[in-house]
Amino acid sequence: MILALTLLFGCIDKPDFVTEKEEEESLALSDVTFLAGFNFETSRKVDIDIRDTKRESSTYTISYELDGQTFVVGTYSQQEDGLQTQLILPSAVSDIQVTKRTETTNISENIQIDGSSISIESSAFESSVVGGCTDHLYAVNGNADFFSIDLMTGNYELTNLPQLPGGSIANALDQDNNIVYINIGKNLYAYDISTESFNIKHTSNPFNGSYPRLEYKDGFFYMSNSAKMYKVNTETNATVAEYDINGFINNNGGGDLAFDSNGDLYLACFSGLYKFTEINDSNGTAEIIRISAENFPFQLTSMAIDRQDRIYVGTNDNNSNLIQISKEDGAYQIVRTYDRKINDLTAWKCELTDLTQVDTDNDGVIDELDDYPNDPEVATDIFTPSELGMGSYAFEDLWPLLGDYDFNDMVVSYRYTNILNSTNQSVRFKMELVLKAVGAGERSGFGIELDVDPSKIESVTGHSTLGNNTVLDAKGLEAGQSKAVIIVFNDSRNHVEPSPGENFVNTDPSESIVPNVNFEVVIEFTEPIDPDEIGTAPFNPFIFASNQRGKEVHLSGKLPTSLADNNLFGTDDDDTNIGLGKTYQNENNLPWAIHIIHNFRYPIEKARINQGYNKFIDWSLSNGLSYTDWYGDNAGYRNTNKLYFNN
Repeated sequence: MILALTLLFGCIDKPDFVTEKEEEESLALSDVTFLAGFNFETSRKVDIDIRDTKRESSTYTISYELDGQTFVVGTYSQQEDGLQTQLILPSAVSDIQVTKRTETTNISENIQIDGSSISIESSAFESSVVGGCTDHLYAVNGNADFFSIDLMTGNYELTNLPQLPGGSIANALDQDNNIVYINIGKNLYAYDISTESFNIKHTSNPFNGSYPRLEYKDGFFYMSNSAKMYKVNTETNATVAEYDINGFINNNGGGDLAFDSNGDLYLACFSGLYKFTEINDSNGTAEIIRISAENFPFQLTSMAIDRQDRIYVGTNDNNSNLIQISKEDGAYQIVRTYDRKINDLTAWKCELTDLTQVDTDNDGVIDELDDYPNDPEVATDIFTPSELGMGSYAFEDLWPLLGDYDFNDMVVSYRYTNILNSTNQSVRFKMELVLKAVGAGERSGFGIELDVDPSKIESVTGHSTLGNNTVLDAKGLEAGQSKAVIIVFNDSRNHVEPSPGENFVNTDPSESIVPNVNFEVVIEFTEPIDPDEIGTAPFNPFIFASNQRGKEVHLSGKLPTSLADNNLFGTDDDDTNIGLGKTYQNENNLPWAIHIIHNFRYPIEKARINQGYNKFIDWSLSNGLSYTDWYGDNAGYRNTNKLYFNN
């Protein structure tokens, strides 16, 4: 077997996790001939042209949905004739959402992607006035407190009626009519914000008592507990629909409901953040998907979503935490700790028309729309792959020899932030990189080549180049290169090491977990430049042998840097032909490195990628047209016993 022979070239024998029966039943990658010219890419470039000639201070926020999650690409400032730029999107994405924000408008449009370009006319952004100023939250608890939290300062104050008629674990807001609804036992109270007074709205509910989840929308209450939800007419108290909620993982206790600005309903409970994908009145079912990867480490009892679609939850400790949760992946951070309980929250979203046209830094972008309101040099952030998501690079390190194709010899996650000024020119470029796994015997470094002219770079900071195999110039770039090459680290083993007596870093589930290492590399430009000059993700990442700088391994189709040893091309199993545009592939067109625009659950030691991902070969042989989300967790896509989940 070719697979068995190639393992002899590694410095460390890899443990055998694959039985002979599994080897026979799983197709060997070395026996598959892939299509010439296919670069195993999971993303594509899309040109966007927004023709919007209205002269007003505005921004465009671009996002997309994938596997039920929303990913924010970034926010651009409007130029004189709109916006023209290029996006890097997952191949599986067929449409994007563009949200235009001005002082008085907040307009979103879903746009289908036609080929490799998108064109939007100004008529798509006809004005409609919506809410927005400093949002605040109304909070209730079982101790009969009723208070308001200012999201700008984080401070809270009790209302003029500091005590509820009783303790509560559920409230909801009808903002159009200035009413906060509060459930206390069987009674539903209405608090009139204008008159600061309570009255009883209804004296019964479908749960015949208290319940933890309450939301209001368009004349209806959504009441929920465990796996049950009711839709109730606000005025008549009649139940108009009853739902069994399907899709909980682990447990369905606690939590709350909230709608976002798009009208999508979310549910947060002890087992994580969920999104409703279907609410069917006729058959009484509501389908949810879990956005969080695992249970929350806290017992949340409340949720609210503000005007900017930020999710806030609270815990019901005596000193409750206010926590912000990401709509994208369920990541969270504690915002504030209070000296009282929070049993439920609901969000008041003030009117945008209440805003003043304050532009503190005088850069032409008002503070409300400016990511950096106190810095006139920069205005907005553009993210790849998204604001909170991360993409992945996965390498085989034995090039030009065949590897075992578990693609875990080095795994690096990334998020790039292009920081633009008010004219959408790049001022600086930030690379967040995470060294996650080293399942290799070879010692390797990691670098990235950008297209930008090195003379336009003022400085590079944040990398770690311990060792003697690379030389940097005064700016922090690698010396002797025709393009801008950033060496992130010289040798992964300077940063992560297997535990004593073990062989690998985060690839063998029987071995100890080694903490990830984070790098934040910041590139400052001598003057603002066109973002296109930087190039586009995935750029040109590569690993190189720590004891042989010229031995580089790149993504297929990418060119070597100026310091690569071109004499290695065409040796052993490599079938590179630079003249034909074929690089870093063998004679069957199999690569030594892959890029996934997603958080990648890489294979465990000696489990080939197609043993962990059942659709990898089908995707490759279709030239990337079928199973574009082969790396996802769709039913039948993964063999989880072949993937590493400890990291």
